[in-house]
Amino acid sequence: MTEDINVRIEHLKEKMDDSKFQHNEGLSNEVGYYVFDYPADQELYMRNQIHKLQDSPLAARVNLRIFDIYDIMMHLLKEQEKYTGSDPIPILEDIEKNQGFDVLIEQINNILEMSENNNLIVQYIKERIPEGDGQCIVFLTGLGKVYPIIRAHKILNTMHQVLDNNPVVMFYPGNYDEMSLRAFGEIKDQNYYRAFRID
Repeated sequence: MTEDINVRIEHLKEKMDDSKFQHNEGLSNEVGYYVFDYPADQELYMRNQIHKLQDSPLAARVNLRIFDIYDIMMHLLKEQEKYTGSDPIPILEDIEKNQGFDVLIEQINNILEMSENNNLIVQYIKERIPEGDGQCIVFLTGLGKVYPIIRAHKILNTMHQVLDNNPVVMFYPGNYDEMSLRAFGEIKDQNYYRAFRID
């Protein structure tokens, strides 16, 4: 299993080093969004491989930017204290305890404005990548840690409305067949057609 992942990681590195990939060229007017899916039981191995890639000369050369969606979610939730005057985490814990997980998911998605194209997660990422001609490659990680609170298809659907100059690679613990996403290889997340799978 890790052998297959290693072959695909090498393929990803080759793509990253390719000028056409870096500049979203040759995609027939599609956005440069990619999904690197992998078995959920390989999560720790993938984190380690991404960390190695982050510290590589290739990462510096292509201006690699890595965003962990879980870390962003927690940062944005804690930042709400500036506006409300109280730490939202204990409040959200009470909501889960007293009203259930579905209500918690709804509340977090409302706070992060996930139904908006320019939601808080997209804004956070957009503010941290170069504007104009500044080129970089964006990696999205941490999707397994936020599931099912934040869904991968929702991030992809909203991000491509706002971020379309830089290639984006989402690392996904599950299956993607260029038709639909299946979290952990079992739970159908949603149909999503616009990203290319990294083979």
